Amino acid sequence: MKNIPDSVSDFELIRNRNLAYIDKTRFIKEYEDLDTYVALLLRPRRFGKTMFTEILSYYYDKASQPVADKLFKGTWIADHPTELKNSYHVLKFDFSGIRTLDSVTDAINSFMEQIVAGIADFYTAYPELIIPELQSADIQDPVNAVVTFYDDRNVFNSPAKIVTHFLTKFISKKNLLKLMIIIDEYDNFTNDILSRDLKIFADISRKDGEIGAFYNVLRNFNQRKVVQRIFITGVLPITMDTAVSGFVSAKLSDRPELGSLAGFTDDEVITLLRETVDSRKCPFSYEELKNVMKDRYDGYRFAKNCQEPVYNSALCLDFIRTLKNDYANIPVLEISSANDVDYTKLTGYLNLMKREDREALCRSLRKGAPVSCVLPVTIKLASPKAGLSKYQGISLLYHLGFLTLMSPAETECYFGKPMNGTFVKIANEYFKRLFERYSLAEMKIPADSIEGQVQLSEAARTNNLTQIVSLLKSVASSFVQTDIAAEAEYQLALAVYLAMKWNPDNSFILTREYYVRHNGIPVLADGTLADSAMNQNSEEASGSAPVMAADTKKGRADLVAENTDPDGPSYVIEFKYKRNSRAARKTKISVRDKLFQEARTQLDFYVTDDHLKEIPHLHKYAILYVYGEFYLQEITD
Repeated sequence: MKNIPDSVSDFELIRNRNLAYIDKTRFIKEYEDLDTYVALLLRPRRFGKTMFTEILSYYYDKASQPVADKLFKGTWIADHPTELKNSYHVLKFDFSGIRTLDSVTDAINSFMEQIVAGIADFYTAYPELIIPELQSADIQDPVNAVVTFYDDRNVFNSPAKIVTHFLTKFISKKNLLKLMIIIDEYDNFTNDILSRDLKIFADISRKDGEIGAFYNVLRNFNQRKVVQRIFITGVLPITMDTAVSGFVSAKLSDRPELGSLAGFTDDEVITLLRETVDSRKCPFSYEELKNVMKDRYDGYRFAKNCQEPVYNSALCLDFIRTLKNDYANIPVLEISSANDVDYTKLTGYLNLMKREDREALCRSLRKGAPVSCVLPVTIKLASPKAGLSKYQGISLLYHLGFLTLMSPAETECYFGKPMNGTFVKIANEYFKRLFERYSLAEMKIPADSIEGQVQLSEAARTNNLTQIVSLLKSVASSFVQTDIAAEAEYQLALAVYLAMKWNPDNSFILTREYYVRHNGIPVLADGTLADSAMNQNSEEASGSAPVMAADTKKGRADLVAENTDPDGPSYVIEFKYKRNSRAARKTKISVRDKLFQEARTQLDFYVTDDHLKEIPHLHKYAILYVYGEFYLQEITD
């Protein structure tokens, strides 16, 4: 069996050691057929962008010719070579490691260091092109020579001056080959700054700033045909649009035919599993493992008309690596320490949005509803303190991989009819959990206080919810401090939902805000886009208005837990809340009894739902938090 590479972007190492590798070389031909001179590939982190730049470098670089045939043996491009193979001098810049923690000055200095490192690698590959200024008698190593030469900040005090000097000297050599420049993670460091400070981001990426000047130099030499091709990868279009308007001639990200250039397809995941997972040791079939990975890491579309969504490739490789350490168990999808980097970034980017827009977005996403958006969108930074608007924030989260485009078929399935416009959603379970963790943090509940609540598994075997009330008692004081009953009831439902969902022994299909339907028609609309659209479609289909819930103001159950074991108990739960305040005992009892009666009425209506009425062993429960006390009651006929 092949091993999973520790460095997933070192093409030469992977091929020489026969490590697991998914062949993407067919996209070299797709790229050439576009006949573009400046191409930008945008993808979220950990989708294999760097690997593709490595493939391009080895394929096009004249210096790689001695090893290219061996490295590409058995790949698609080996059987379909193009005329441009090994026909360029390639200069590659890797901007993924630029420091941003200290200051803008530190970031720019680190930016210049990475430029110099790329030039040093170039001269190492092409020692015959080293200019006389670098041929020092006491410095024989090209890397040290380049670093020492360009370290003179009296002369080379900006990224633009360094690259201008290099390209001017390159011309003077009168080379027979043209230059191809590959830039990996062009905006990695600016995105890090963006997540922390809009004002600094605006300063560092402005058109007359250091970054803008650097790319303007590349554009000028590209127009002079010295630099014939430029291939750039990144995450967001913002830095490029802000720094150098109109620089890119082809944005590869929006092309459906390139949808799986980065990321894995279903077939590729199966191929990867067969190459790396020993079926003699693993009790799970390849199809079972793929389905787990699909739920967690699949679902990304980078153009609405992509034929097939893709998986996050790095997360897939991490899953297999963990599985191979313990074949007996499916790797646990954790939401705490394993996801700290992603969670920190999500929190930072969400907090860039205006509060009301952020809260509205999170409410829609929690429901699983499609979210309307406008792509692409320009993030204007004239007033950073104002925060990003709704559409700006959604665009940002989409490009960063926290949201994904929905296909026309998906939106039609949800709304019941073809929809105009662009919609996004949370792609998969991995990122759903990050958003859920964010919701917990907003409610002041530590995620680890409800993660791994093994004692809750008792509810899946016997009709016993006392542990759920025990859980709520332990965390309620941190968040049920609102006067708004609906908000507190949502918080209670979310805490129980996540505690059951994150339980490693969970056997429930869980749904919050379960829409009650009669004959397929949603019972009640609440004014949101999704509800309105569904009801509009229902009216057209049925010829009448949706059925309204009798004797109740709600048409959605707070929480439904359907047991996957047909002999086990399932639940529909209604939460009620009355904030702790001074009241006589008689009043408290009266309010409690009134809320129980309201819950009974609602629960009796919920179980008339098309699906719920068919579930065996379905139990109705009311959970109340009234005047600082919890009450649990099963509603029986």
